[in-house]
Amino acid sequence: MNMNIQASNSVSVIAIALRTTLANINQDVGELPDKLSADLIPAGILPTGPMMFLYDGVTPDPHKEFDLRIGLPVSTDDVARYKGPYKSYRLEPFHFVETVLHGDVAQLGPNAYEPLLSNIGKAGLKMTGFSREVYQNFVDLDSDDNETRVQIGVQAA
Repeated sequence: MNMNIQASNSVSVIAIALRTTLANINQDVGELPDKLSADLIPAGILPTGPMMFLYDGVTPDPHKEFDLRIGLPVSTDDVARYKGPYKSYRLEPFHFVETVLHGDVAQLGPNAYEPLLSNIGKAGLKMTGFSREVYQNFVDLDSDDNETRVQIGVQAA
């Protein structure tokens, strides 16, 4: 099976960082994306792209903790002048395979992650433990108009 391995660009983000589990992620995340957006607006900082959820060290075990960052990409100038409560990060380029989910975010598991992980296994690719969800178009949790990019980090061939 030939999978299209892509490389991302580097990007600066301002992000909220937390430890969570797959079992608790929805309640742990709660209103954090709205808080992040609300913090940037009064500072005159406009995101340069869609919100991202950055997963580090996630495993299939629903009770194993991992690091999650909820980030908005911003210009390097905006990072330099940001004085709010959240951290800025420079995301270096990474190699990934991607699938896109249209619609209800609750379907990410069965309709995006499960088929993508299965295909990664069939292709014999080695995962890096880093993945991200890019909310290309987000209306609300169950909107048919949502477009979510699921990108799972893999080692370059």
